[in-house]
Amino acid sequence: MSLTGRSVGGAGWSALANIVRQLLSFASVAVLARQLGPGAYGLMGMAATATALLTNFRDLGTAAAIIQRPVVSRELLSTLFWTNLGFGALLTVAVALASGPVAWFFHTAQLAGVLQVLSISFVLQSAGAVHNALLTREMHFKATAMADIVSAVAGYAVAIPMALCGLGVWSLVMANLASSLASTLVYWVSSGWRPSLVFSGEEIRKVAGFSLNLSGFGLVNYFARNADNVIVGRYLGAGTLGNYQMAYNLMMYPIQNVTSTLGQALFPAFARIQDDNKRFAEAYIRSCSLIALITFPLIAGMGVVAKPLVTAILGPKWIPVIPVFQILAPVGMIQSVHTTVGLIYIAKGRTSWMLRMGIFATVVFVPAFLVGVRYGMTGVATAYGIAYILVVLYPALAVPLGMIDLTVAQFARALWPQIMITGVMVAACGGFQWFLSVAAVTNVWVQLIATVFIGAATYGSLMRWLRPPAIHYAAETLSQLEFAAGRRAASLFRRFAGL
Repeated sequence: MSLTGRSVGGAGWSALANIVRQLLSFASVAVLARQLGPGAYGLMGMAATATALLTNFRDLGTAAAIIQRPVVSRELLSTLFWTNLGFGALLTVAVALASGPVAWFFHTAQLAGVLQVLSISFVLQSAGAVHNALLTREMHFKATAMADIVSAVAGYAVAIPMALCGLGVWSLVMANLASSLASTLVYWVSSGWRPSLVFSGEEIRKVAGFSLNLSGFGLVNYFARNADNVIVGRYLGAGTLGNYQMAYNLMMYPIQNVTSTLGQALFPAFARIQDDNKRFAEAYIRSCSLIALITFPLIAGMGVVAKPLVTAILGPKWIPVIPVFQILAPVGMIQSVHTTVGLIYIAKGRTSWMLRMGIFATVVFVPAFLVGVRYGMTGVATAYGIAYILVVLYPALAVPLGMIDLTVAQFARALWPQIMITGVMVAACGGFQWFLSVAAVTNVWVQLIATVFIGAATYGSLMRWLRPPAIHYAAETLSQLEFAAGRRAASLFRRFAGL
């Protein structure tokens, strides 16, 4: 059984959790987006932009250190728990104190109260960081999956009734706190580990270099990832930021729920073979091929059907989202596999290089956003895409891939079948939409459902005909899922693929 197969087989529960979360998310967003509108999401976007900076320091990189280290002592675990809890409390106070100046910066008085309440989440999340790391280290993905599901259910159970009662942005704020509390409680119950009253400076020093470089990367990556939100919110306002963030979040849904699921499973596995570059490279290519098999057609397809998708699900008030999302879709496709390079840096213990590449990306992105904002939010999205694809992408791949003796050309060749098949699918969907417009079919639900059917049929047929390596990887992976539904899915997939 391959390393990727064992890892992803163990992550079957995580995949199931993400499916449940996605179903809940789409259902709730359809309700919340219509009920709240861009203004509430813009406020949360501003709050998220402010808190994301400090979120990078929530566990000071210690969770990754727990997973990456070959051996961890109980003394180290307790020391890191108290460090995280104390720092989480410090971040709560810092956000509460900074809420006024941040609200002034964004010209939005209501933002201060939102930040003060949201700050409590730092303590709640810090209290479960070590427990989550222990579950991930031991590949107890069923437990982490249950935490994700319970967290999502708790958040939506709070958000939807509050939104329907007319509480506006506070429905999103309280949902955030409910989710944080629920996940931490499940981590505690599932891990079985309890901290002791121990704190060792020597244990902290053992992981300091690794953890601080990882936290430093989080800081600079924050500026690379959030500078566009800051600039849009500052110069174009909360409503525009709400639209921009909705487009960005649509792009990120597949990345967060496919790439992150595999990443959670693969990091502890990669850490165990960090000194065997041949096995590492093979496992990495297989993993990225599996990710591309799902994310490439999903993101590209969403880009093609952006107009009926947004109009039908979110409503007409979100029409400005459409061109921004269509610009970001190609970036999302690439990022769905590119973001996995972080696993190479961390598994190899080379977080210092991760920090350097993060600084490089930030230096490129921030000036691009400042130029793009002159042309509105579509200008920001366009500037992001150009800077990412033409300047950042190649070195950001070449450096980490070189650490496992893999070239960018080899990596691209491995993904080429999915790229080609996705391109044909996009052409077929685009042609079908042109036909619908000529036929004067104006119902957005008909446009959406019919085009999705054409896209799925095209992609599935080409995959069955060409049978790229990713099909075989997927069949092997599904056969190792740990629950009955997964095994049935494996049987159906093999039959469909003709394997």
